[in-house]
Amino acid sequence: MENSKILQELFDSKILAILKLFFKHPDKQFYLLEISKGSKVSSATTFRIVNKLTSLDLLKQITITRIKLYQLNNNENIEFLKGFIKDEIQVLKIFLNQTKNIPNIESIILHGKEMPNRANLLIIGKDIDPEQIKTICGEIKEKYDFTISSLTLAKEQYEQMSQMGLYSGQKKIIFQQE
Repeated sequence: MENSKILQELFDSKILAILKLFFKHPDKQFYLLEISKGSKVSSATTFRIVNKLTSLDLLKQITITRIKLYQLNNNENIEFLKGFIKDEIQVLKIFLNQTKNIPNIESIILHGKEMPNRANLLIIGKDIDPEQIKTICGEIKEKYDFTISSLTLAKEQYEQMSQMGLYSGQKKIIFQQE
């Protein structure tokens, strides 16, 4: 059974929907109505769940005059939950499964720091059809609300651009043709 199915069976799907919203935007402060709309949970239920998550110290409440905002807390309980929620949808694995049969891909590199709702990928190979990659990225965006920005380069182009310092920073090879 998939991790997401196990989580949905064990935990209330409405709580998971609200937690996922906060994990996608860990630094954002939300109004109650934004949480309700973003998670597709009714306002009354959102109110009860947010109060519960706040009392468990998973969310922090920020009060500005009479306005209440909620933000993901930064503590060990959140780090514990991240392991479950983050693994629930392994979008990059889904992307790799869908692209592994595209001819001529030599490697795929995750470029830049990892973010919860987007990834920058460099796809290295010769004569790769960028339309196939674009279609897969579009399907993933629609299904998982995860943006994959991809750039297809020949190996020589990538090496030249790297030497020029255009691709400095964090790089992680997530696929290498054998």
